Amino acid sequence: MYYTNILVSVTEICTVGCSHCGFKGSIRERQPAEEEMAAWVTQACDWGIPAIIFTGGEPFQRFSLLKAGVQAVARHPAKPRTGCFTSSFWGKDRATVDKILDQLPGLTHLYLSTDVFHQERVPAQYVRNVIDGAIAHGIRDISLCITIAKDEEEQQFRALYEDYGDRLLIHVDRVISTPHIDHVAATGHPPLPEHYKTSCWLHTPIINPNGDLCACHVAKVGAHRPLDKDVYFLGNLKQRSFREIMEEADADYGYQYLRAFGPQGVARLVNEDDELRTRFGGKAYSSGCDMCSKVLLTRKGREKLEAHVADPFQQALIDTVRERRFGEVAQDQAAQVQAQAQAAEAAR
Repeated sequence: MYYTNILVSVTEICTVGCSHCGFKGSIRERQPAEEEMAAWVTQACDWGIPAIIFTGGEPFQRFSLLKAGVQAVARHPAKPRTGCFTSSFWGKDRATVDKILDQLPGLTHLYLSTDVFHQERVPAQYVRNVIDGAIAHGIRDISLCITIAKDEEEQQFRALYEDYGDRLLIHVDRVISTPHIDHVAATGHPPLPEHYKTSCWLHTPIINPNGDLCACHVAKVGAHRPLDKDVYFLGNLKQRSFREIMEEADADYGYQYLRAFGPQGVARLVNEDDELRTRFGGKAYSSGCDMCSKVLLTRKGREKLEAHVADPFQQALIDTVRERRFGEVAQDQAAQVQAQAQAAEAAR
């Protein structure tokens, strides 16, 4: 299956405590052993994931675990790219930044969270110190990740770093509504297909600190409750290997429907079902992730998706989209093609 990268959650602990954080209100005690971290990362590299991105929580607050993961990637013969998210809380001065980055050789990408939520606790100068240190250490890619609730916040934070010119990559996302922040529906959209894309972060699965391998970063909700019954859950790496889980996921049409049609597909499910439309149709959502998770983390949403993809026509449609968009051939299709080829050869 086609993936651009995979997220590896080092820990769910973060003392910055942003008001928009999806972990707010959770216990957040889960984290792997260093040996588990290295083993999971190695399995993902063996399977062919081209880039490993460490996340949290705040991965730099469990620095030994982060180092174990980065070192495992650096040792792998495939030499995948290595990235890491951070709030830059550790960037109080350049000497500290240099000391930390000296211990992470092989890091090729830093994702620096900077927005009104993070800068309530972390001075913007800390972020600039990390940027300067990363440039000095030859880290090729540096991304600013700006999460906004209001349109004007984007320019506000772009202006803080405009003197770096095109040296920085900038990614802007809308915040997902939580009970801990002001309602953001004024900038959102109802669950109508025309408001949402067919692609999203499903090309980036995530490994949670307890070993859960899940479809996308929405699965961080696992810090609040077990995920094993939800559509985003693929398997647990303490029970099965990365390869085994991915091979099973290849035949999971619920998961493949989301990969093929993204949030737009979820919006279509809402509009095709009276009960879902009554429950969700009158609400506005800040993003595709917001809408998708609000629908599919309910029993009714999950059941509707399962019923929809049980239809053989829908399965054939999913297979066609996967082949056209990702160049993938589902395992059952591949087996049929091979069987047909073998039969033709035997007939000759």
